[in-house]
Amino acid sequence: MRKEFPKVKEEPFSSETKVMATMNGSGDTLLIYSKGAAEEIVKRSTYILRDNKPKEFSDELKKYWLNEAAKNASLGLRMIAGAYKECTSENEKELSSGLTFLGLFGMMDPPRKEVFSALEECRAAGIKVIMITGDHPSTAKNIGIRLGIAEKDSKVLIGSEMKEYDLLSEEDKVQWANTSIFARVSPKQKIDLVKVLQEKGNIVGMTGDGVNDAPALKKADIGIAMGLRGTQIAQEASVMVLKDDSFSSIVIAIKQGRIIFENIQKFVIFLLSCNLSELLVIAIASIFSLHFQLFPLQILFINLVTDVLPALALGVIDGNDAVMKQAPKPIETPIIDSKKWWTIIFYSIVIAITSVGGVLVSHYTIHKTETWNPQLCNNILFFSLIFSQLLHVLNMGKTGTNYFKSEVFKNRYVWLAIISSLIILFGLYFIEPVREVLSIYHMSSADWVITIGSAITTSVIIQIAKTFKIIKQ
Repeated sequence: MRKEFPKVKEEPFSSETKVMATMNGSGDTLLIYSKGAAEEIVKRSTYILRDNKPKEFSDELKKYWLNEAAKNASLGLRMIAGAYKECTSENEKELSSGLTFLGLFGMMDPPRKEVFSALEECRAAGIKVIMITGDHPSTAKNIGIRLGIAEKDSKVLIGSEMKEYDLLSEEDKVQWANTSIFARVSPKQKIDLVKVLQEKGNIVGMTGDGVNDAPALKKADIGIAMGLRGTQIAQEASVMVLKDDSFSSIVIAIKQGRIIFENIQKFVIFLLSCNLSELLVIAIASIFSLHFQLFPLQILFINLVTDVLPALALGVIDGNDAVMKQAPKPIETPIIDSKKWWTIIFYSIVIAITSVGGVLVSHYTIHKTETWNPQLCNNILFFSLIFSQLLHVLNMGKTGTNYFKSEVFKNRYVWLAIISSLIILFGLYFIEPVREVLSIYHMSSADWVITIGSAITTSVIIQIAKTFKIIKQ
């Protein structure tokens, strides 16, 4: 067929015409074949093929075939019409006019199974999904209803009904922002839609694969191109390229982004609360002229050894199951807001008071001496602070989750960090040269019980405060 009817010229498909055509043949035997949107092909057809002969394509017949196209489109079929015409010269300019209508093709293009669960996650996460398609409005609505994007009474906005951006009233913009399905939309209208959504305070992620999608991909806050079937231009205009062309990959990326944001918050809250607790301990000892104080090298040891490993482990938390059930955060949301600052201060005060309290309990209940032992007091304070901070990493779980089932408690890297820190700590305690440098001395078993008890008390107080929502994380 291709040898007998070689392609002479082509009128490429465009989103404006919604039609493509090719001229095939040689010599006096030239045929033009055209395909495209049903309403466009019907409009450009003068005849209809009946009994292998072109017959007049009356308005009544045109209406019938358009109704057939709409009826099948409402069932979810993607409808394409076909037509042809004969010509005698290669100089024919209008390939897609005066055609003979041949019929309709209905193609089933069902959504992938994973899209349904991905869209459900989007709804729970407060993400609105908008369908922009070149398909027939009825096809778009049928698929939108099946996916849960639209309701039966939802309106589909058609490109021909959309005004120029400069002519849009505020009411029009609200209508656009509240519409979930757009059909037969031109590239310029896609850009206008992105503008309207951004004006309404939305962060817009736009997906596309063709050359016509490139301007809208560039305009969107996050342009997402298809990696398999996407054009080079679309990929260059985007900030993200999907290797598998799967919508669910976008949802996975959003989830991972939220987890990373929360992990950064955990990291910062943990380090700030631990370091602030050390400052409070020093301040308390100075203000009340206590007989004990932390030494500079001890503070350095706490910051470099027992703080760093748990903090790094917080950066690779898998995330809470509820992370995709939260509303999106405004773009101006700081990593640490006023509520988080109150949480940090609360954590710091509790750690500082229980650590200093451990020293006082040891002095007044175990040793019961009138004279203070600065070396012993210093060591109890030092180890109480370390144990409190190591256990404190387990307090970084989301408020409202079970302490023993939180994403932090179940993370193996957190436990590896805690165990590694403890190994370093006890290595310090039993290696005499290092012990002397840090002014560490042997303690009685009773002092160890108080030291560990003060650390556990810290976690208990914090968990009670989280349970009663005195603090939130």
